[in-house]
Amino acid sequence: MASQKKNQEFSNIIKSLKQNGRESEVETRLVLPLIQLFGFNNENFRDKVSLKNCGEADFVCYVDQKPYVVIETKSNSVNLSDPNGKPYLDTKFQLFEYMRSKELNRVPFGLLINGKNAQIFKRKENIIFPLTEILNLETNTDKSITALKKYLKKPFQYEESFNSAIIAIYNNKGGVGKTVTSGNFAGVLSEKGKNVLLIDLDPQQRDLTDSFKIDHKKMDSSTSIFDILLGKEIKEGIKTIPIKKNLHIIKGDERFDSSTYATKSISLSMIKKFRKLLEMFSSRGKFDYILIDCPTNWSFFSKMGVSVSDAVLIPVNYQAAQAIHNAVQVIEKFIPEVWYERNGNGPEVLPILFNNAYTDQTSKKHFDDVRRDEIRKLTKDKWYLILFDEAIEIKHHHEIATSLFLHIDQNGPSPYTLKNKNSKAFKEYEDVIEKLFGI
Repeated sequence: MASQKKNQEFSNIIKSLKQNGRESEVETRLVLPLIQLFGFNNENFRDKVSLKNCGEADFVCYVDQKPYVVIETKSNSVNLSDPNGKPYLDTKFQLFEYMRSKELNRVPFGLLINGKNAQIFKRKENIIFPLTEILNLETNTDKSITALKKYLKKPFQYEESFNSAIIAIYNNKGGVGKTVTSGNFAGVLSEKGKNVLLIDLDPQQRDLTDSFKIDHKKMDSSTSIFDILLGKEIKEGIKTIPIKKNLHIIKGDERFDSSTYATKSISLSMIKKFRKLLEMFSSRGKFDYILIDCPTNWSFFSKMGVSVSDAVLIPVNYQAAQAIHNAVQVIEKFIPEVWYERNGNGPEVLPILFNNAYTDQTSKKHFDDVRRDEIRKLTKDKWYLILFDEAIEIKHHHEIATSLFLHIDQNGPSPYTLKNKNSKAFKEYEDVIEKLFGI
């Protein structure tokens, strides 16, 4: 009853805010009462916090003197309801800068709010992604305030809460290293003590599954993840197959190798069902990272993989200009489609990963020049230019059996980082993981 009364008070505040009012009005009349609702008092929150090289955070709330929530406030004249709009994107990336600043030192939560809308973001290591959709404070006040309090309420003491990050590896082009990146990332992450679940979402190739030499008959289950995607009721558990102690895989399923499924439409209910399944795996196995190897082309299975993810990593062949075009198509067309469907609830796009870069300076200079010109032409004045500016390269290593960074032995190919943790390739992937994930 007290909760309903408090929510009604916020409903009255939101209704009374001036249309096209000032940011300061939103701060004093709405944000400050919210901070108190979350359980923070004058001793454990600060306003106008100066951050070196990235401006001033409107509010920061602390638990045990550690930053817990950073809040970015805007006037209600700033449109934060459109996840593809420039005002929203600019404000979101501004919040991300604050969350990554040295002073806030991996603050776990961020909040955008403008009197009409609000959205909570969360971080895993160095990856920041939406925890909620864009909440409507005007028409769904009670539900929105309840959600804000649920996630941002001050805990009794500061603890590193467990949470996983779901990352899709996808490009709308084959041969760019999606499967190889998935397998080798898993190798490094598991070696660094992280619990990893791999999902082979390609019902046709199943290269990721095959690279781990899995005995299909021994590990078969009557229900697969593909059954769940296509609406089958869960009667038995879906097996995660152990590769090593802290690395598991859900294998691809050849039963669904059909153009009928590839062209099937997806719905929000399917996305929620798949997401719920992954969250169940996450809580049950306490996976730190769930990596989804998506098939090429924007078809049913790749759409589902991207749609349920917190973040998307786009591998690009360093030597192929067309792969850059495909990456831009993913960022400019397909990702916004998912943002719209999920009302802003992810996925975030990680910096571009260029695979197979040349190590000799002459060849490298040539391809760097070609790549730079192509990127400049495709990303001019676009928000995603920064993804290419912050791009990361994995070099070609001649001592590896193939340019795909797969180890080859009598049993066939397998992810190199699982075979030799003292190799140059392992160090290469380890550096990439550190830059991308902050591990």
